[in-house]
Parts: sequence; C-alpha cells; structure tokens
Amino acid sequence: MQTANNAAMMTLADRISQAAPRVLDIGARVLPPPAIAVGGALVANILLVSDRSLEPLSGTRICLEITNPRLALGFVIRAGRLWPAPPIPWTTCIRGEMQSFLALLLQTEDADALFFDRRLCVEGDTGVALQLRHALESAIYRHKKRLRALLP
Repeated sequence: MQTANNAAMMTLADRISQAAPRVLDIGARVLPPPAIAVGGALVANILLVSDRSLEPLSGTRICLEITNPRLALGFVIRAGRLWPAPPIPWTTCIRGEMQSFLALLLQTEDADALFFDRRLCVEGDTGVALQLRHALESAIYRHKKRLRALLP
C-alpha cells in the first residue's frame, strides 16, 4: 500500500513539474509580475502556516529571478511571512530557470546539486537563501507527511 501512495505522490509531482512551466509561461505573458508574486507569497505562506523560522529575517528583501520565462518576483519578509514587493532593491537574489525552481519546490532534485550545477545562482546574502530554503523544505516535508497519512 505504501508503494501505491509513493507512486501517487511521484505521479502528482511529475504532472506538476511538466505542466507548471507552461502554465507559468502563459501566466507571465498575461499577468503582471506583482500578481504572480501575490500568488507565490500566498502559496509560501500556506506552507509556512505554523512555522516561525523566518521571523528573524524581518525586513529582508528577496528577488526570485526566473530566466525562462523571463520574470522577476520580489518579496519582503515581515512577521515570518513573505509579502509581495518590488524585485529591487534586494538583500538576496535567487536566479534560475523555472524547471530548477520547480525541482527545488517539488524536492525532485537536491538544492545543493542545483546550486553546484549552476542551475540556481544566489547573489547577496546567501544565509538568507539558506534559511528560506530550510524553512520551505521543512514545511513541504511536513505537508507531504500529512498528505501521505490521508491517502488510503
């Protein structure tokens, strides 16, 4: 039964990783970047609902620069949550293709491997990027565990 649950999770991750770049490419052409940033902040904050690890980073500005499709999203951390903000000026900028960000989010590839393969680039305060990564990875892990418990 556990194998079936893992297969269902893999299939979902595969489907999302295949469809998301196309959806985001269309979204980037139709929606303004601030609207996309609102959606990204909403998803991140849902994942981080019971997490307080970003509170010490209050006031920190983060830019996610997606190179394909070309898109720059800005966020500021306030009260441990991400809020949409202009992409510049930033404290930390994380740059890469959409596929690399999705691999990071879906945990299909290791973040360190993405960095050392130069598929993701971090500029500015790398400590902020690491804290954000650890907070999101921990939150995703908790939610995956809850989802697996709900699946038959």
